Amino acid sequence: MGFSDFLNKIPFVRTGSVATQQAEQADNVDRQYNKAKELIEHGISEEAIKALDSIADIGSMETRYQQYGCEALKILGEVFETGKYSNIKARVDHERAAKYYERYINIVDDGNMLYKLGLLMLDIQNFSKAITYLERSADHNITQAYMRLGDIYEKGLNRVDENGNKSDFIIPVDLEKAKSWYQKLADKGDDKAKAAVERMEYNETHADSIEFEEKDKIYSEISERRKAKGIELHYKPNDATTLQYQYSYIHDQVEGYIHKLPKDWVKSIDVDTDEEYYAPSHTYSDFAIYVTYTTVPKDSERKVDDYLLYMNDAYECEVNITPYITEYANGISARFYHKEMDKGIVSFVFKQKNRWACLRFICSTMEIMEQYNEIIFEVANSFAFIIPTLLSDKSANRTEIQYYNEALYYYNMGNYDKAMDKAAIALQYGSTQASYLLIELYYDEDSPYRDIDKTLSFAKQLFESNKDPDLAFLIGTIYDQQLKDCAEALAWYETADRLHHKRVPFYLGRFFYYGLVSSGKRDGEKALSYLKRARDNGIFEAEPYIRDIESLGDPESLQPTVEAWERAVAEGVAETALKVAMNKKEQVFYLASDEEIEAAFLRAIELGSVQAAYEYGAYCETKEKQEGYNGPIKSLDYFYKAYEQGYQEFSKEYLYQVIEHKISSGVSDEDKKRLYYDVASKGSVPAVKGILEMTDAMNPELDKLYEGLKEIVKSGDAEALSAMHLIEEKFKELLNPVEDDSNKVIQNKFFRLQVPRSCTAVINDEGGTIRFADSAVEFAVAEMPVSVDTDEEYNKVFNLIYNEYAGEENSEIIVANSRMVGSGMLTRKAGNNKYSILLISTRNQYLFKLSSIDRRELMRFKDQALRIALTLVESGEIYVATGERANKQIGLTLLMSGSGDGGMLSISKDDEDDEGLVFV
Repeated sequence: MGFSDFLNKIPFVRTGSVATQQAEQADNVDRQYNKAKELIEHGISEEAIKALDSIADIGSMETRYQQYGCEALKILGEVFETGKYSNIKARVDHERAAKYYERYINIVDDGNMLYKLGLLMLDIQNFSKAITYLERSADHNITQAYMRLGDIYEKGLNRVDENGNKSDFIIPVDLEKAKSWYQKLADKGDDKAKAAVERMEYNETHADSIEFEEKDKIYSEISERRKAKGIELHYKPNDATTLQYQYSYIHDQVEGYIHKLPKDWVKSIDVDTDEEYYAPSHTYSDFAIYVTYTTVPKDSERKVDDYLLYMNDAYECEVNITPYITEYANGISARFYHKEMDKGIVSFVFKQKNRWACLRFICSTMEIMEQYNEIIFEVANSFAFIIPTLLSDKSANRTEIQYYNEALYYYNMGNYDKAMDKAAIALQYGSTQASYLLIELYYDEDSPYRDIDKTLSFAKQLFESNKDPDLAFLIGTIYDQQLKDCAEALAWYETADRLHHKRVPFYLGRFFYYGLVSSGKRDGEKALSYLKRARDNGIFEAEPYIRDIESLGDPESLQPTVEAWERAVAEGVAETALKVAMNKKEQVFYLASDEEIEAAFLRAIELGSVQAAYEYGAYCETKEKQEGYNGPIKSLDYFYKAYEQGYQEFSKEYLYQVIEHKISSGVSDEDKKRLYYDVASKGSVPAVKGILEMTDAMNPELDKLYEGLKEIVKSGDAEALSAMHLIEEKFKELLNPVEDDSNKVIQNKFFRLQVPRSCTAVINDEGGTIRFADSAVEFAVAEMPVSVDTDEEYNKVFNLIYNEYAGEENSEIIVANSRMVGSGMLTRKAGNNKYSILLISTRNQYLFKLSSIDRRELMRFKDQALRIALTLVESGEIYVATGERANKQIGLTLLMSGSGDGGMLSISKDDEDDEGLVFV
């Protein structure tokens, strides 16, 4: 009972960019986290796991990095629990997964994670820990934990050895304990728990023999009755003599149906959807069976074909629905791949008048589906509707639940009129669930029935009857975000907090952070206390607020600090006026309206802050770009004001707008080109295009711009690569190494290099050696392991290199041209000094290495080796390795395979003692 997931749509209020910047500071941990995300995106499993482990260690030790640490621990737990996360994979290891989850709950007391950890402990047969974690999860009101504890004591727990042999009971059957866990949840209004209590009470006085002789009688009667009607069968039978599994029977006495299930399989609960399912174990994720029973009103217009699509969320899938008529039931079936879920699904819907049942067999892959074919069809073929033998006020056979389910269907399908009609009928029949749905219909922004007053009225009435903390939270957010009644909002938030609502400490912290209380004064101590509780509940949106308060030193100084700022602004201090304007814009210590933000910026501009004009222009443009904005366009005026007053920190995008405006007002060609050069020097692609349209030949100024763009790329700006590429495309001589008095060109069908005439160079199709004095540069060419056809794809390659090497000691980012970037690394070990360069193009990858025992000798020729590498251009053909080289890996190949030991590229950041050019 309760709301659907619509409460999750209520946003965490602060959305300013400063908060984002604070949460993503440009330090080493952020860089590691971004690197880990890149590795995950590219499926580089081993290196991603190493990076996540490092982040988890830091996050466990330092509070300010807990958000990163917790995220890393959850990802690591999932990848070892299920064998994959996003694009990375690992061997399933539930014990290792449990250790990561345990570290997570030591930081965040998260009820859902405690439940997940309890299931993992059941799977690895650590029963004492399993019960402890499940009980702690139940303390957080996780309904699945109550049900699982009830199930444990109802059935008992045995250890199972590797051969499938069961031990004696480790946790003995205890029906009183089982019933008490179900009852605790039933007292909270949970339908599944009430049904479990009713079932146990029924079983205390009835001996249900459906498992044995009566099931044959029931099936025989159904079969004979259907044969007498001449029903033509259309199904896939299994050969009973070839069955590999043993089966028991599921008999739902409340709803009235039976079907087979593999013996010793367990009933579990999907944490995300709260649906029950059957699987070999609680943590098994490759195959699951979901059985859903419903009845529809006699006047329902719904069709079973649509019910199959609805239950499987398969409206966007290619589904071929066919009749499926067994000895015991009429139905339909479909087998398909669900792209969004990335799962294979076999689904059946059986129908008997207005009684419907959907069986879903969810497989991790289409191949797994074949493995479980026997179970799929044995379970489906055994499904039969029978007469219910146990009454329950939560049965889907009841009229009020029929109409509620009908209303919920239409609500989910966006048919608000029918949803409202059916919900009203369900309410007339006494459905409490319909009350929640009506509240959603009145609150939903997309609903034509949206009415905040009615939402409040229904929510308050329902809260009086059941004291649901979700209702108190919803009422609080309505007063807070819709009606702007802070006093009422605070009262309801405090009520929700007393009822242990998980999200509400964040909102209470925010109230004291902004001073949204009767005194109008901010309270740093109370705000910090609530916000830290929110963070402990896993609400990391609280982190920027916590840092804001802690940055003051003393939480009690929050209100005095704000008052001091306001006095300084009143006294005409421009720097403080800008600070206040920026804080209001980013909602830091001020909950400011658009009008208040505008007034703060205009005050700072009035006091002479040039930066305020620029920042206000950026603020205005953000608003102007919003869909539906029809107000005045002011951003360019303020950008221009900042430009005219000499502001130097323009972004290239905003500066380009200014110079385009200036050019449009009429300037000479010379001034136009100068303006373009001003913004092109920041890496602006459109500005470079403007220059090239006015330039017919390379000249010193353009050459200087080209070299400057290389430096911008080295700072991490991938867009500048595109600007360089435009220049190279027009003036191709940039990429043609030429011979002169000091240099010669060596080449083959793959590449060309410019080398000193004094050196001796020997090359072949796979690389070569350039020897000068007593030192030599060895180099090699290798295939690209990925296809790179666009700017976007090549920029991803550059970003991988940049994230790995930027800021590393003794390393540098190298840019030879727009399609030849890489990194250089100095290393030393056991007296051997090495300088390595990796360059990657769109087609090939190249490795250069200079080695010397004498470091002075190495440094003497290091710059010369780099100059040679920077002249590298490709001749046209794509290198393809043959023979023994076909299985060798260097550079990006190692990056993509994750098999490098010393670093994710072949240039190791660790000191390694190797000789010559080594292919891993």
